[in-house]
Amino acid sequence: MTSQQVAYMEQSRAPLVQGVMWTMSIVPLFFVCGRLYVRVFLKRVFGWDDFIIIVAICLLIAYAAVCHAATQVGLGRHLIVVEENPNNLISVALLCDIGEVLAIMACTLGKTSFAVTLMRIVVKRWMKILLWFVIITMNLVNILTAFFVFLQCKDPRHLWNPTIPSKCWPADVFTNYSLFVGAYSGAQDFVLALLPWTIVWNLQMKKKEKFGVAFAMSLGVFAGAAAIVKTTYLVALSAKADFTWELAPLLYWAAVEDGLAITAASIPALKPLLVRMFPSSPGDSYNMISYPPKPRGRNVFDPSQGETQTDIRQGSLRDMGSQTAIIEPQTPGKESENINLRTEVSVRYTQSP
Repeated sequence: MTSQQVAYMEQSRAPLVQGVMWTMSIVPLFFVCGRLYVRVFLKRVFGWDDFIIIVAICLLIAYAAVCHAATQVGLGRHLIVVEENPNNLISVALLCDIGEVLAIMACTLGKTSFAVTLMRIVVKRWMKILLWFVIITMNLVNILTAFFVFLQCKDPRHLWNPTIPSKCWPADVFTNYSLFVGAYSGAQDFVLALLPWTIVWNLQMKKKEKFGVAFAMSLGVFAGAAAIVKTTYLVALSAKADFTWELAPLLYWAAVEDGLAITAASIPALKPLLVRMFPSSPGDSYNMISYPPKPRGRNVFDPSQGETQTDIRQGSLRDMGSQTAIIEPQTPGKESENINLRTEVSVRYTQSP
């Protein structure tokens, strides 16, 4: 055996897979924990977007664990090496199929959480319609993809153990559908990243503040870029000539996309935490995510989609809405200069006993 052959046999992408997988799981986990600290302990509210992001990060960690286990039995090595032990080859194929489903659902839920968060702040009807369209279609195509992973063959066991006979779809059917889903997922990332700019740019605040808020809300564009890169690896994988080696980049780029999507969905909620950590920073006068007033002594589930409610009790006016959270505080006598967003509210009077 020549030195080149030895070097080929010893090549391994396993350390890279493990490093990327755990990095792109642990970093988003810190952001999700920070988000939950703000929501539960600082604001004492908990919404559907928070629940969805928790499920997403759990799926991402499970994905990293499954792929780590796959590297222990041959993922990231050349097929000629792994097939020396047929049982390892079967284990790699099975674990990668399971990991693929976990990655698909983690990515879908991460983006869904951000879309639900945006529903809190949008005020225009076409934006709400667009967000619902993104949420529904994104979940539909990705859930179908997750099912198709195991439905390609009449007997799913054939997918990881070719010795079991089964009738399967033509190889290019699932590959072409996956290419479509990858491209569509990337397009949705860009839609969700650009939508905050249309919301923020017409608000009355300094341009520097507008840019900062809009940029923080549009970090999902990096997840879109990762989705494009991931999709390119599907073409190379379709041949399946050396799948244990060629599958590695596809899997860790999927982890990058998932991690960036979950991180981008969590960052906008961290502003109150940053204000507490750095008191000298500007006040929290332009939070993009609205929070109802913090109830005393208990947490509440907050399923709101940005409604505005106003209560008048004992002569006090209390605002619970989202639109005013993105407008600068009014200066007495200059209301006409500071308000550029008009919202109709319903007023409920409660007479004290």
